[in-house]
Amino acid sequence: MVSWKDKMDARYGDNAEQELPYWDGVMLSERKELLAAQGFKGVDKSLELLRAKGYRVVKSSAFTPRGVYDKDHTVPVSGEPAADNLFFEQNFDPFEFMAIYNKYGRYENNFPIYFDGTAESYEAYAQRSDIFVLEEIATNKPVGFASFQLINAGSSEAQEMEEGGIYVKDKLVYNDTIAVSASLQGMGIGKLFADALDGYYVSNFGIDNQYALCTGAINTNDKNDLTQGFHASKRGYGNWIESKAPMRKWITRWTQDNIEEKGSRINPTFMQRSYCRGARR
Repeated sequence: MVSWKDKMDARYGDNAEQELPYWDGVMLSERKELLAAQGFKGVDKSLELLRAKGYRVVKSSAFTPRGVYDKDHTVPVSGEPAADNLFFEQNFDPFEFMAIYNKYGRYENNFPIYFDGTAESYEAYAQRSDIFVLEEIATNKPVGFASFQLINAGSSEAQEMEEGGIYVKDKLVYNDTIAVSASLQGMGIGKLFADALDGYYVSNFGIDNQYALCTGAINTNDKNDLTQGFHASKRGYGNWIESKAPMRKWITRWTQDNIEEKGSRINPTFMQRSYCRGARR
C-alpha cells in the first residue's frame, strides 16, 4: 500500500517546506435548525437506515451521555429515542482502536497520526473525546470511525480555535476526525454516519452552540480529496477559514511512531478485546 508521504510527494513534490492548505469551518445555522427540528428521532432514523444496510455505531463516551446498549441489543430500551439510548456503548481496547485509526484514517484517508503507539496516548485521547466506531453487523468488523471533543470558552483549546479565526462563544463541539473505508465511499454510508452524529450533538447542545471541524489538502484519498466538498454539501459546514502549514509538519507526525514498519492491517478477530472489556460502564 502506498504511504501517505509517497502520495504527498507524488501530488505536491518532495519539498518539505511547501505549504499545504487546510480549512476550518463551522456548521451553518440552517443546518443546525434542521437537525434540531428532527431531534433524537432524526438521529434514530439515520441509525435505522444504517442498520438496514448492515451497519451499526458503537460509542465510547467522554462528555455526552453514556448509552444503555450492549452488542446484543438492537432497539431502544424504552420509549422514544433519547440521548442515552442511541448507540452501543463500549470501552474500546486501546490497541484495537489505534488499529482502526491507522487503517481507515491514516492509510485509507491519510490523516496524520494522533497516537505514539502506547495505551497511554490512546487513554489521553479517549478521556477528552467521544469516539464512535462504525461496524458491519454481520462480522463485528470496523469500517470507519469518528471522534468529537467539547471545547469550552476560555480554555486553552478555545484559544487555539480563536487564533485560527473561530471565536468560541460558550461551547463548541469539534469534530476531530471522521473516516469510512474507501470501499464504502459512494454508497451513502458516510452520509448516514455523519447525519447521525451531527444530529446527536445538535440535539444535545442546541442551535446556540457551535460545531466546527478542520479539513484540508493533508487529508486525501485515492478516490476523493477530503476537503470542503463533503462537509459543505452533505453536512452543512461553511464560513471556511484557510490556513497553511509546511509539509514537514505532517511528515513529522506521519513518521513519529514508525508506523510504516507496522503496516495497516487489523486482526481478523477484531473487536473481541473491546467487547470482552465490558459493554457497559
